[in-house]
Amino acid sequence: MDLIQLLTLSLGIFFLINYLANKYKFLLDNKKSSFHKIFIDKNSNPPFTGGSLFLLALFLILPNTEINLKVFLFLIFMTGFLSDIGILKSANLRFIIQLVIVLFALTILEKYVHSIKWAFLDNLLINVYFKLFFSSFCILIIINGTNFIDGLNSLAIGYYLIIFIFISSFYKNNDLLLVSHQIIILISIILFSLLILNSFNLLYLGDNGAYLLAFFASIILIDLSANLKNLSPYYIANLLWYPAYENLFSIIRKVKNKKSALEPDNLHLHQLMYLKIKKTLKFNSKIINTFSGMVINIFNFGVLILATQNYSSSRFQIILLLISVAIYNLTYIVLKNNLQK
Repeated sequence: MDLIQLLTLSLGIFFLINYLANKYKFLLDNKKSSFHKIFIDKNSNPPFTGGSLFLLALFLILPNTEINLKVFLFLIFMTGFLSDIGILKSANLRFIIQLVIVLFALTILEKYVHSIKWAFLDNLLINVYFKLFFSSFCILIIINGTNFIDGLNSLAIGYYLIIFIFISSFYKNNDLLLVSHQIIILISIILFSLLILNSFNLLYLGDNGAYLLAFFASIILIDLSANLKNLSPYYIANLLWYPAYENLFSIIRKVKNKKSALEPDNLHLHQLMYLKIKKTLKFNSKIINTFSGMVINIFNFGVLILATQNYSSSRFQIILLLISVAIYNLTYIVLKNNLQK
């Protein structure tokens, strides 16, 4: 089966599942659990099937030997799923469950961050407990940061599609990695299928999809970094800089304003971007929704092009990372000031 046939088949299956979810009113966005989506669109209620479809795809394409990985993928998916259907409402409890799952996953899968090319921390990473703590911290930042950015259509799915496209070349003729080059290509096709449906407001990732996608990508990238010694760890940081910094920036912003760091709000960069574009372009809100996500991802695409050109140089990667953060901060300040006028 060639790539076009696979894309067509996956889209057909996804459309069918989405149709059934709508027909039988299963996993529909009731605007109570989707705090970010109600900010953008109060009228439509597509189903939270993005994560279910991605989980199904992973179970089909990952080898049967990766049963442990599949178990943890299912567990992190269920954490978000229970949140989406209103059973797991507490953000603090969700975080604790995420922490437990990630700790066990790293221990059993033996996927750790081993080095960040900084002597002080690398010495600490020799200790297995610190290595476990640090690796868990990184993954939890990515999981919750991804959930934060999943407020615009095309943003989270498109961002991770870009990541998998850029890392695909590292998997050619490499048998040491957790998954094969073919699996990376298949995952990219699946994400592209989901991106099409999400861009047309036919499905949302939901918490279940955001948690699953971020967790899987984190494990894949930790494995990639551990096995390719010529790959700077800061290249991996650049691949994941946006959801990671979105989370860290949000925590600092909320703590400064004496609010809970885990509770959602409507002051993320992508939401300010949406308001600015909506004010400038008098288009349909659904079009602006998707367009705003694409604008942010165009910038991220440019960042990852530059990062991939010199993936072995930590100095280059750190400079690029700092520039990205500075642009984020400047853009946020400009958009926030514009909103207050």
